[in-house]
Amino acid sequence: MLAIPPATNIEQAVLLRKNNRSGISGVRRVETAEGDVWQATLMTREGQKRENFSVAKLGEEAAKSMAITQRRKWLRALPVTHLAYAHHAAEVARAQFADELAPADNVLPGERRADTDIKARIKEINDRFDASRPKRLRVRVKSYSTDRVSIAVSDAESPARKKLMHLNTRGKAGTEIVNAINSSVRETVTAIHDEKTACWFSSTYGDKLLNPQTFNIDEGFNVLVIVPRE
Repeated sequence: MLAIPPATNIEQAVLLRKNNRSGISGVRRVETAEGDVWQATLMTREGQKRENFSVAKLGEEAAKSMAITQRRKWLRALPVTHLAYAHHAAEVARAQFADELAPADNVLPGERRADTDIKARIKEINDRFDASRPKRLRVRVKSYSTDRVSIAVSDAESPARKKLMHLNTRGKAGTEIVNAINSSVRETVTAIHDEKTACWFSSTYGDKLLNPQTFNIDEGFNVLVIVPRE
């Protein structure tokens, strides 16, 4: 929504269909019981507007011109809105692109944004978002088999930077296992982020999660945390 505005009802109204032959959306030559006419139509919330202009009475060019003029008159009186189908989306569109909601005076389709311009605007917003987004850290410790503990760390991005380690606990006592896990967690977090982040995680979460008195190696833990800015 911030990068590319949704179409307005006016843009939709002037969009040419593939079978259009007049070059003007909502204006066409029609055979009626009273004779050939140039017909102007416009769908509104109140229903479809329609008016015919006789070719026999007005002539070919004048009838077509009057149909175009009538459709332009209808469009100018039409309140311009974005075609956003949720209330909050309409608010965002109105805040970002209010200048596009001016009454329309043109019955011809507007120029489509170039693909390169669209890609550039999306990249600019993505870069700004990535720059302001705080770092994240996911740490999972779990024993899936006897005498083996799995330690997985990632930055929780997409695609994620991640590292998986396996710790052999055979012959180790409880406190020794916890200390080994704690050391491996710090090592793995340092590899994914940096040493400062590893120290922060250990002091803020790791020491509590890996308390030898409460840590259950079979249950382990899986946490996702926001890394504070420097």
